[in-house]
Amino acid sequence: MVNGLYTARNGMMLLQGMMDNTTHNLANANSTGFKKSLMASIAQVDIRRNDELKLHQDEEHQMSENYIDYSQGSLVGTDNPFDLALQGEGFFEVETPNGVRWTRNGSFTRNGMGDLVNLHGNRVLDEGGSPIRLEDSGEFSVSASGKVYADGKEVAKLSIVNFEDKRNDLVREGYSLYNTKNGAEPEQAQNASIKQGFLESSNVSVIDSMVEMIRFQRNYEANQKSIQSEDDTLQKAVTEVGRVS
Repeated sequence: MVNGLYTARNGMMLLQGMMDNTTHNLANANSTGFKKSLMASIAQVDIRRNDELKLHQDEEHQMSENYIDYSQGSLVGTDNPFDLALQGEGFFEVETPNGVRWTRNGSFTRNGMGDLVNLHGNRVLDEGGSPIRLEDSGEFSVSASGKVYADGKEVAKLSIVNFEDKRNDLVREGYSLYNTKNGAEPEQAQNASIKQGFLESSNVSVIDSMVEMIRFQRNYEANQKSIQSEDDTLQKAVTEVGRVS
């Protein structure tokens, strides 16, 4: 019976983690370029005999992986020429105080110095790793291949990179930015195109996330009832069985 309490407790802890993950996804359902997190769990069952040769079963539920789903989000038109959406794989490169970072959020603007920057003031980089300078040019356009034009003159080409193993190479860093781990190096993206005047929306489905939350909540309540049932049985064993003469 005590094992049942531990099993239900482990299940509740796992479900709480899944609920927190889904809540985080929902909170970013309207964040440009956001990619949802997915969780995978495993159940381990250990059956063996104790010192009295009685069968003893331990069951443990735990998260095996929490990873990012990089699938394409839908494109939303904005009519803002500084809004750029990536179609296909790839990331924009931006310069931050902590070094180069990568993002799918193409909501850009021009700062007072003429640099192309994101909404947090981080400068957008070209293929040579240099900030893109627009000066005081009026007309701004970007081709599907990433060539940047100011008043019809090509001034730079956006750096659009990809990673061989995004699941293991990238980690979230907040503000729609990603950092690398394990010393991973980016490479030029091969199957990416840019659509000007659009932004990539989050790939979070609000309906699917709400359904998941309902399912997690029901399973959590089922584990609560299991613990209550085990507790009632243990109480009877202590208060009633002990009185048997």
